[in-house]
Amino acid sequence: MKEPQLNTLALQLLKKQTKEWPLAAANYAALAHVKTKTLSINGFNFVVQFNPARITSSAAPTDPQSIQSRPCFLCPHLLSPQQEQLPFTAQSGNPYMILCNPYPIFPQHLTIPDCHHTDQRISGRVDDMLELAEQLTDFVLFYNGSKSGASAPDHFHFQAGNKGFLPIQSLIESGASLTHYPAPALVFTTGQIDAAAAYLHQEPEPMLNLLCWKSEHTFYVVVFPRKQHRPSQFFATGDANILLTPGTIDLGGVLITPLEKDFCKLTAADVLDIFTQIS
Repeated sequence: MKEPQLNTLALQLLKKQTKEWPLAAANYAALAHVKTKTLSINGFNFVVQFNPARITSSAAPTDPQSIQSRPCFLCPHLLSPQQEQLPFTAQSGNPYMILCNPYPIFPQHLTIPDCHHTDQRISGRVDDMLELAEQLTDFVLFYNGSKSGASAPDHFHFQAGNKGFLPIQSLIESGASLTHYPAPALVFTTGQIDAAAAYLHQEPEPMLNLLCWKSEHTFYVVVFPRKQHRPSQFFATGDANILLTPGTIDLGGVLITPLEKDFCKLTAADVLDIFTQIS
């Protein structure tokens, strides 16, 4: 399926699901009224979003025992009967489902899992990500590594959200320097895609988050190298506790807080400390 057909169908899917699927309709309607605030960190503006619907993802246990004991919410036969699928087969032969994410962060938010239950590993799928970025022209694609923010490390999936939402996209496209960006990032453009792929195909997979999009004739791939899944604040008790599991969206400039207490108290110093721990 070629661009812009796939992009059009994805937009139609979102429109239909947010009207006809009560869960999605309620959460997308609520998204329009979420509280936000802006923090300046090293001179870069980060948006903090209070999004209580994301509590399941942010607090999800990802240890092997917990994963094995729960049903996989991305397997086709376990999806909600009201969740519709848009099929996509990459040139590699890997089959995917394009789904409306019923717990959105973006105003237009897709989840794109493999049709088969297979581990969250980017090796061998970089070309799939670029192909999706080329065809989903209104979206940025992103990937959370199995130990870097993914709430379903046992089932491979990309996600996608509408362009213009993540601050880092406009920073990169404008040519701004990321030297002092609080989450160190490697930025590859079209001529360097092979170098990006070589990094991403290491064995075992390094801890990382990925962001990818195409603007006019240029692909952008942003790699956030990681050293830790969750910061110490996630495990702290009392006032020191902050329920924040950073993924690509957080590193890209929109911090998701499912608890109002964290939304209210989160400071630029907190975020810088958290990013220093995990990046």
